[in-house]
Amino acid sequence: MKQIIVNSSERPYPIYVGKGIRHQFSYFLKGKSYSQVFVVTDENVSKYYLDDILVSLEKSFVVKSYTVKPGEASKSLTVYEKLQQFLLKENADRHSAIIALGGGVVGDLAGFVASTYMRGISFIQAPTTLLAHDSSVGGKVAINLGKTKNVLGNFYAPDFIVYDTETLFSLPEKEVRSGFAEMVKHGFLSKHHLLDYIRQRMENRIDLTTNNFDDLLIDSIKVKQQIVEQDEKESNIRKYLNLGHTLGHAIEAITSHTHGECVMYGMLFSLYTSEQLQGLHGKFLTEDLLQWIKHLNYPIDIISEQDIDLLLKKMTNDKKTVNQHIHFVLLKDVGSPFVQQLKPNEIRQYLIGFMEKMY
Repeated sequence: MKQIIVNSSERPYPIYVGKGIRHQFSYFLKGKSYSQVFVVTDENVSKYYLDDILVSLEKSFVVKSYTVKPGEASKSLTVYEKLQQFLLKENADRHSAIIALGGGVVGDLAGFVASTYMRGISFIQAPTTLLAHDSSVGGKVAINLGKTKNVLGNFYAPDFIVYDTETLFSLPEKEVRSGFAEMVKHGFLSKHHLLDYIRQRMENRIDLTTNNFDDLLIDSIKVKQQIVEQDEKESNIRKYLNLGHTLGHAIEAITSHTHGECVMYGMLFSLYTSEQLQGLHGKFLTEDLLQWIKHLNYPIDIISEQDIDLLLKKMTNDKKTVNQHIHFVLLKDVGSPFVQQLKPNEIRQYLIGFMEKMY
């Protein structure tokens, strides 16, 4: 097991990373005086890992569980209210704790509930997806309003994070690919050759069983850790973590593709736009990179020109948009991101050129 400390403004909190550590949950809660512990999970995760957590904790704590349906639809006001009502019915008090056992949806939902129930109760992240290596770190919790992602949210640091990488082995390939996109994003944001390291280790396929995968994952988590420590409330450089997400979130809202597939497409578009805006043709969106992305089975034809108007509307409604200017994270170089305001018509032209290049 390895440990990373995130120096949050609220308090430092540890991230524990290792195989099989879900069985040691009582160890991580040792010395805690929680009145009750509530494990929030989804129907997919509960059948694999919920009993492991309950067995580990039930000798030391009053433990109860709440299961939601898997998928983005659970990040809604309706589910949020039902979970709050459940806590109230079960006499949860200010000394209770919520464990979010699952991926980003469960972490966002349970974290937002924890941040608002009785003005805030303890919150623990237990991610079970590769995507959650990114979403569980940094204290951003939120639910959606209709199809607009994360518009109701908060900054709320967990007490700690227990990341059992053994849980990743039960993920379908599509979900592994989804989370791996965020690792690639961290590679583009890092100056320490992480991208080269990722591409070398995962040249032919995304292999979670390779001996050094946990180390690769920890290096990726550290990129997120270092950025959020410098800018916890997203007033400055934390915005760089949105690389690929402005377009990615819009695509996610109108298609059935996974978050990571949409973010990967959004990143490729940001690389293309970075080249076009700065006259750096061929610097980022190289043929080698495109062939690697295709080889890993990421779809690169998920939108068409007929989708542009709807995508622009979605991006204009994004919470990062200011005065009808849409904010994109672009690159001067690998490890040197910047934020650029673009008008909808500019984005339209870049999208048309990008799709001509890709398709």
